[in-house]
Amino acid sequence: MAMVEVNHADVAWLYDISVLGDACSLTFIRGVSEVEALRRLGASEDDIHLYTSDDCPLPEAVRAWQRGEWTVIIEVSDERLVDPEIMDAVSAGTEAIVIFENVNAWSRFEYLADGEVVASFDPAAPDHREGNDPDRFVEEMRASGFDPATDIAEADTPGFTGLLLLAARLTGVVLTPEIFNGPLPGACVKS
Repeated sequence: MAMVEVNHADVAWLYDISVLGDACSLTFIRGVSEVEALRRLGASEDDIHLYTSDDCPLPEAVRAWQRGEWTVIIEVSDERLVDPEIMDAVSAGTEAIVIFENVNAWSRFEYLADGEVVASFDPAAPDHREGNDPDRFVEEMRASGFDPATDIAEADTPGFTGLLLLAARLTGVVLTPEIFNGPLPGACVKS
């Protein structure tokens, strides 16, 4: 993956409770369409509708947006899709990046390939990485404000905004308010 030049200001607007709620997940899936991404979450063709951020039934519905070879699933006010079985289905035969934050402000980054966790870390402890290639994104982590050699007790952490920046740099997908608020295909999905 080539790192795309994105800065903090490009993603910081997303980290507002009025945008993503008090819990959220963003799942970036490579090489699948918006409809296919929603199908992998259990939606049928009849379940998929266009929703704006104002009329999307939350937290039951998620929306999808495709940019280049990546589709991002936007889950607002919940992080129920962050489940190993769901992530296995989402990443089957491809790659996926999942970032989330729960109501207790605990967040995480996971990069999966065909159902396997390749690299995963908690932004509060970037020195403790997991997966079958845990150091895969060390340089990208540094460029996004994380110090992969330092624990939160010794340094400040960029937290969820750093995860937004890291995901945008890895995928080239940068949500803007116009895209986020505009009509996007979505569906009510069960976890």
